[in-house]
Amino acid sequence: MAQFFDNQYFGSNRYKLAQPLDIDTDLVGGNGDKQSRIYPGNVMHPEDLSSVYKTLMHRMRNIAKTNYTLKEALDKRRPRIQFCGYVINGNTNNPISLCRSKSDSLFFNGVANCGGFWRCPVCALKISEAKKELLSGLIQQHQERGYSIGFLTLTIRHSFRIMLKASLDKLLRNYRSFMDNKPNRAFKKSLSFIGQVKTLEITYGSNGWHPHLHLLFFYKSDSLPAIRQFQRKFISSWAKYKDNNGKVSAQNQQVLTRDISDYVAKYDITSEMTKGSIKGSKGLTPFTALAKLALNNYETIEERNKLYGIYAHYVEATQGKHFVNISRELRKEYAEFLENHDKTDDEIVNNVEIDEILLKISVEVWRKIAKNDLQPLILNKFKHGGLDAVYSLLTYFRDFKTLEVEIDKNDYPLLTFSDYERTV
Repeated sequence: MAQFFDNQYFGSNRYKLAQPLDIDTDLVGGNGDKQSRIYPGNVMHPEDLSSVYKTLMHRMRNIAKTNYTLKEALDKRRPRIQFCGYVINGNTNNPISLCRSKSDSLFFNGVANCGGFWRCPVCALKISEAKKELLSGLIQQHQERGYSIGFLTLTIRHSFRIMLKASLDKLLRNYRSFMDNKPNRAFKKSLSFIGQVKTLEITYGSNGWHPHLHLLFFYKSDSLPAIRQFQRKFISSWAKYKDNNGKVSAQNQQVLTRDISDYVAKYDITSEMTKGSIKGSKGLTPFTALAKLALNNYETIEERNKLYGIYAHYVEATQGKHFVNISRELRKEYAEFLENHDKTDDEIVNNVEIDEILLKISVEVWRKIAKNDLQPLILNKFKHGGLDAVYSLLTYFRDFKTLEVEIDKNDYPLLTFSDYERTV
């Protein structure tokens, strides 16, 4: 792909050995042909304009940055996501580091992260992966004691006439009161119910917004017939509870076996972020809508506006909501494990494990990189060609005409500008 970039825009054969990029650095273009919508046709590239290729995730985040919630608009306040991946952490003059992680991925350290699970595709992917690992570990801890775990999915009747916030509020409100009614309290006591993990998923389809809950019920019991009987009664009662007006067939229950792949798949949002044309039977997710926008995967202006509206409505309705909730009782039961493994969203996105620092970038150079949106290209170039490839890329642009490579006091290469430009 680096070779394709050079041949397409610079007429260069410099990187003939460039290998295809992996899925999380899949490059997309804004003017793709209508069939592939990924690889551009004849796009001219002015020397000082870098809006050519971007990684899909990066492009999705840029689209998300244009959205303001009603409160942000009224307060005339910029959303945190606008600083994500661009602004230097802590208003410091320390250089940005290009690092390699223990999993061999490249990333920039020293740049702000917004930590917005419901809003930012880049941060959401990190948070989702961390929560998947956390809950997989919690399930394993419980199963090693010889106890059982139930996995349930609950929903309510939904319609395209019902706004997401109204549907979401009803779902969460009814669930809180339903869990506390007498029959459920009695059943839970008889099965030595410890606590629960509750996660929220939201899709959009032909019948409007579809919020639903995924639940893990932790029992101090190994009586599978009794657990299944309770869970069948539970979902049947839920469907008829108050104004849920649900169908029993729309709910689901099972007991987790040692193979928990079906459950942890609920936390794998990679596919919905990297395959913008996907529209499964469950409907369109808000991040899939972003991906379709990033790939220009729409036919009309009306369809484009609808995709953006789906994302904007979703962001507005999920403000203050939690992705994963672990009950107080379960936290008490597994306090030691959770103390060591449960992190806040901000801790997840800002906690990096650096295996190696490969390159440092001065503040002045970073600001021009961010202004020109070159972050993903630098990662891609370094991955395939190292420092020489990054230097060659940057010096194609007028903003970097005085770029120099120095060696800092710790023997790391440092991208900086000549003394003349730093003083201008």
